[in-house]
Amino acid sequence: MKNLNTGVIIFSRMDSIRLPRKALLDISGRSMLGRVIDRAKRIKGVGEVVVATSSRDIDEPIASFAIAENVGVFRGSIDDVSDRALGACDKFGFTKFVRICGDRPFFDPMVLTRLVSMHNEFKVDITTTMFPRTYPPGLTGEVVSVQALQNAMLKTSEVEDHEHVTSYFYKHPHEFSIRNIDAPNELDLEGLNLVVDTESDLVRARWIASRLEESREKFYDLPEVVRLARAWESFP
Repeated sequence: MKNLNTGVIIFSRMDSIRLPRKALLDISGRSMLGRVIDRAKRIKGVGEVVVATSSRDIDEPIASFAIAENVGVFRGSIDDVSDRALGACDKFGFTKFVRICGDRPFFDPMVLTRLVSMHNEFKVDITTTMFPRTYPPGLTGEVVSVQALQNAMLKTSEVEDHEHVTSYFYKHPHEFSIRNIDAPNELDLEGLNLVVDTESDLVRARWIASRLEESREKFYDLPEVVRLARAWESFP
């Protein structure tokens, strides 16, 4: 069942220094942002999916793409990402939101579904895989209370906190109620990184995605993603 007060916010921009225009680069027939949106739409217990980008001209293609994908769009500050998140929540009426970075094309929707369920059950400020880190980069997830984020941002003027949205929570955990989930013991996640941040990351992502396409029944299966990521490590 959808919860309209819980939104999914995908944060994306065009001008990555190490991999320019990466948001809309092709990964086996589908842009990276498109793949993130596809997975976001499979998270259960949430309402609208929103792409939050900046108000700069360079990010117009992201806004246009999101509209074409029939998801919400919010445009705000490029540097104060926390303010952008809060602006999106205000516009769409969210009281809590799933935070997703737009360069994570292989995150597991079921992990985010678990976080949403836990957040609702325990009514905490943040549910996460980051405190302590139980999933590697590219597979992490967070669900954040809007009220808690508002309170956090009133307490800090540090650039890092406003840019990275949830860093203040983890630096001051005694001020918040935080719940974490563990990864399944059978998954070998040690040292894994599935963020697409460089050209070599893009090559790996295309290799993994092309093989997921060959086995559509396992497309959203996290063990299969992990298996392929490990296979890539030994690929000649």
